[in-house]
Amino acid sequence: MIIVGLAAIGATIVTALLLGLAYALGRKTWPTTPIAARWAATLWALNFIIDLLILYFAMPGMTGPYGGWEWLLWPLALTGVFALFGGSFTRARSTLSALNARMNTIPSGSGARRRGRVVSEQPSGGVASGALAGGIAILAALAVAIVINGIIVIGTTWFDGNAKALAAIGQIVEAKSSQPLPPTNVDHIVLVTQGVASYLGQQTLASSGQNLGSIYHTEQGEYTLQSVRGHLYWIAPLVYNNVWANLGNWQSPGYVVVDAEDPNAAPTLRTGYHMRYLPDALLNQDLLRHVYLSGYTNGDLADPTLEVDDSWRPYFTISLMQPSRGFTGEVVRRVLVVDAQTGAINNVAPRAVPNWVDRIIPSDAVNDYLTWWGKYAHAPWINPSGQNQQKPATDTPELVYNQVNQPVWLEPMTSGAGSDNSSTGIILYDTREMTGTFYPLTGIGVTDNVTNAFQSNPANIRNYTVGNVQLYQIYNEPTWVATFVQTNPFGASFQAVGIVDARHLQGVNVIMAPTKSQALANYAQYLADNNISGPGATPSGKQVSLTGQITRVSQTTESGASVYYMTISGQDRIFKAGLALSPELPLAQPGDTVTLSFLDTGQHVVTLTAFSDASIPLGVASPSATP
Repeated sequence: MIIVGLAAIGATIVTALLLGLAYALGRKTWPTTPIAARWAATLWALNFIIDLLILYFAMPGMTGPYGGWEWLLWPLALTGVFALFGGSFTRARSTLSALNARMNTIPSGSGARRRGRVVSEQPSGGVASGALAGGIAILAALAVAIVINGIIVIGTTWFDGNAKALAAIGQIVEAKSSQPLPPTNVDHIVLVTQGVASYLGQQTLASSGQNLGSIYHTEQGEYTLQSVRGHLYWIAPLVYNNVWANLGNWQSPGYVVVDAEDPNAAPTLRTGYHMRYLPDALLNQDLLRHVYLSGYTNGDLADPTLEVDDSWRPYFTISLMQPSRGFTGEVVRRVLVVDAQTGAINNVAPRAVPNWVDRIIPSDAVNDYLTWWGKYAHAPWINPSGQNQQKPATDTPELVYNQVNQPVWLEPMTSGAGSDNSSTGIILYDTREMTGTFYPLTGIGVTDNVTNAFQSNPANIRNYTVGNVQLYQIYNEPTWVATFVQTNPFGASFQAVGIVDARHLQGVNVIMAPTKSQALANYAQYLADNNISGPGATPSGKQVSLTGQITRVSQTTESGASVYYMTISGQDRIFKAGLALSPELPLAQPGDTVTLSFLDTGQHVVTLTAFSDASIPLGVASPSATP
């Protein structure tokens, strides 16, 4: 294994340093070669064991300012302590015994009565200057960890030039103020939260008839949203219930698939696989340890994500990241696609990743990029006033599928003021390439304001919990969509869909309905009623025009305004229009031929967006008669 060689190199470096220090400090009393060799061999063996443990369990990335070898500071400090106490196990034990005896000395009268024999001298044989060398090694490790590392941090992140370099890592492009967000395909809106997916998935595991629940379960945090064959699913691997289940079963039979678009769809349990490598499994079965021991030590192994290809074969994708500025500014250098069954690793460049892989840039890295861009792109490094600064509205960007095969990380940006709960813009960051777009959409409600608006809507009489809040572009309007759920010890259960116009974020404006189709229809109706519906509506709310004869018409008053209802020959709907739409409405009568335009929301009552009565004789006035 590669860590054996790395441990041997690390042990040799630390031992050589201590041996050199001891020789430099004690040349006049340098012992015979056999004694010095035994001392060095003891230090090397101790270091080798420490290095193996660090490499095996901590798996440090061999990258950064020191080429990744900064992890040797721990063995250097520990070995320094060992050398300080004598440099051999016998001398260390004797020194500890002497200290213990001195601590147990009991004063008596003018003298001192001792309990036990005090060892005042170190046993002969060894390197006399080793203790001093150990002390210097400890100080050197502390100096590197604090002073030199501090200088590197200052030299790569402080001052305006470094700040601008950090801001440029994310490659954020600013869109024009008139450019809207990309339209959302409403056929693929995510309605199932991760909690609902966990609840449904665990039910499927219990009802499979294979008694898999006695050995395996699914973790809520491991459900991954992804697109498979043009549909969105939550997918999670079956993981071991405990250490004993892992020891008796060295593979997982498969994973759980939960429909992310339809909360009423039955989840499926896909078994028959032999998934031998999983996150957080024991020993070499641990996914990241398997990859690390396979030779991928030259970077940080980040964001292991379960994804399946179009044939439903399970893989794990891992981003191999390296810092671009000192210890920070990590970027994806390679992508490792690991077969969960065989352990085979496909090492590819980010742009060569298979199309079925949805994301390779971790959300944590995106949050760092947006933070640096917001703080430094339009403001100096030292900026006490906070002018021209922005910050991400949340700690983690949201994975959004505007189109089923085009996921992005979405993050609203706000000003640097802690009390600001409205957006300065929206950033959509590519999940596969290092680039993002900033849309300067101001005034959109963000953070807790969104959740509170959904929570306080008048229809939420059962006080359901709000989850999975996502920002979409629906009917050419930025729109918040949420799922109302009822929590339980195993996750949550779906209750309703919520939709609200992001520009008019009030509880009274929230559309709450049991199904997506009804919520979208009511939302389109709301936009039409309030005259805020724009062009570009999707098929579920498309603009329709028709011409026909009025069969019935009636006027009423709603909220202090005149509203007209009418029926048209051959149509099975009731058409509604406010007086502000057309001055011809009060003159319309049964039998008139009219032309109507409206959003086809699928509802029985629809609101008109245009009205024209061809039966009303409007034209050029005839000349008046002359005497």
